[in-house]
Formats: sequence, C-alpha cells, structure tokens
Amino acid sequence: MTTGPTSTDRSAHAIDAETGELASAVGRRRRLLRLGDSAGVIAGIAIDHRDSLRVMLERRGSTATSTAALRTLKLRLTRVLAPAATAIMLDAELGGLALDAGAVPAHVALIMPLEAQGYEIVASAPVTTLLEDFTPADALRYGADACKLLLPFRVDDAASAARQEELVGSTAAACHELGLPLVVEPVVYRRMAETDAVYRDAYPRLVVDAVRRLQPLGADLLKVPFPVLDVHASASAAQDACRALGDACADTPWVLLGAGVDTDTFLDQIRLAGAAGASGFLAGRGIWGAALVEDADEVERIAERVCRPDLERCRAMAERAATPLRAGMRG
Repeated sequence: MTTGPTSTDRSAHAIDAETGELASAVGRRRRLLRLGDSAGVIAGIAIDHRDSLRVMLERRGSTATSTAALRTLKLRLTRVLAPAATAIMLDAELGGLALDAGAVPAHVALIMPLEAQGYEIVASAPVTTLLEDFTPADALRYGADACKLLLPFRVDDAASAARQEELVGSTAAACHELGLPLVVEPVVYRRMAETDAVYRDAYPRLVVDAVRRLQPLGADLLKVPFPVLDVHASASAAQDACRALGDACADTPWVLLGAGVDTDTFLDQIRLAGAAGASGFLAGRGIWGAALVEDADEVERIAERVCRPDLERCRAMAERAATPLRAGMRG
C-alpha cells in the first residue's frame, strides 16, 4: 500500500528548507562583507565595461578594439589596479583572460555583471535584458562574491519602470537562491527631448525616487550616482541631496559610482556621500580612463603611474569618510 508523506516527513522537509534558506542568507552576508576591507569600507574598481569600452577607445582614435585586444587591455588594467582595491567588477566576456591569469588577488572580491549589452525599448524608454549565456550559477563557478545588475530607471516612465522592478525582483531571487548578493545600479537617463537644464534640475529627485522604488526589491548593495549634476550647486545643497539619498537607501548598504568624473571631484563626492551613510565606492573610467592609449605597453605604465595612485587616493578618502558596511546592513 502506497501512502503519502507523513506529518513527520513534511516537518523534516520544512526544517530542511528553512535551514537551507538560513544557510543561503548567511553565505550571502559573508560574501557581501568580502566586498569591503576589514573595517567594512568598499573601495572598488569597475572594469566590467564592454560595448562602452569600445566606444571610449574609438572616440580616442584607437584601433585596438578587437575582442582579443580588449581582453588584453583588461588583463593589464586588472593586474595593476586590482591589488589596490577591495573589490573589482569584471565581466566574463572580456575579463575572462584576467580571471584565467589569476590577475585578481584572492583577497579582492569579485563582482560579475548579469546585464546584456544594449536595451529593449518599452514605451520609448530603455529596459535591461539579461545575458543569455551567463547566469548567477556561472558567476558562482567563477568564484564571484556578488552579481551586478545595471538598469536605466526613471519613475516617471511608468511602463519601463515596472518592467525594471520585475527584473530586479526576479534577479535578486535567482542570486539569493545560490547565496549570492546582488548589486543593483540604477542609472537615471536623460530623455531625448529633455534639455540639459531640465534634466539637471530634476536629477536629484529622480535619483532618490529611483532608489526608493528599487530598495525594497531585494538588492543587497545599491551602487548609485552622486545625486547632484549641477556643478554650481552649493555645498549645503549637495549635502542635503546626499542625506535624502541615504534615507532612501534605508537599511540597504550603498556605494557611490564614479560616472567618469575627475578624481578631485570624486574625492569630494566620496566625502559627502560617506557622511550621508555610503560605505565607499565602485568607480571605473574616471580612474582608469587615462590608460586607454594605443600603445599596449604604455597602458600598464600609465596605470601604474597615474591610475593606481588615483585609486589609492580615493580609497584613503573612503577609509576616512565612509560608513562601515556592517553599520548599514539589514538583518
């Protein structure tokens, strides 16, 4: 006679499921803490650019834009910059050579992107799509400590915002099932018909509103832009905008993205964001952009002489000004 599961069996399954969820949450927390230093400050270098890297090189007149050339470029940048960081963002497609070569030291955390290049258009607004051949499980096999999802986001584009919210929720669930944290990077885009002045004025509100909408959806770390574009904004206005951003992040830790600004400007932004609760930064082209030159050997020399000292200056500022990662973590 065949019988169904007993109440004892069901209880055991429930306990197993609860234990598994707890273990996954513990593992996710441990991996998230690895993104920072021993004090809980994140000083990350982002080298996960793909199509945008080709565009940067082409604008500078470089012909070294083949896949092989870009892989070698990322290897050189990683070799110089990763040891000075607490974490690095690196993709599998063009960053795989650096990973295979062991250019990322064991003490430096690895964050890998999940978004595909290019966007789907929904109601005239861009929507993120995921890579078809790279999943959170693939990131885990690479030894990643976290995954990253970049998404254009404006609350006043309702249809695309709803799609982006769904994507954040489902992607967070997929990562959390494997014990991987998810870094969410909202980017407030300018509409084609929008003037610079209108966009600049709306920007602080749009950044805060984007974070407020996305924060409850499962992100473990928010990578956000400095909330003021107006270079003439007063120090008090910038401080107020940073505080509003910190309040919107609530109990989710956050770091500042670089947006390509010069190092002196970024140092001040790190200081202001840190005072508002940011746990550091994850910056890219503003730090390593100077090394995008035609001569492959010169790449490494510039990275050593210019880019790494800039990264070290940013890290020193974050160590002085940032809010430790543990202080902002939920749970």
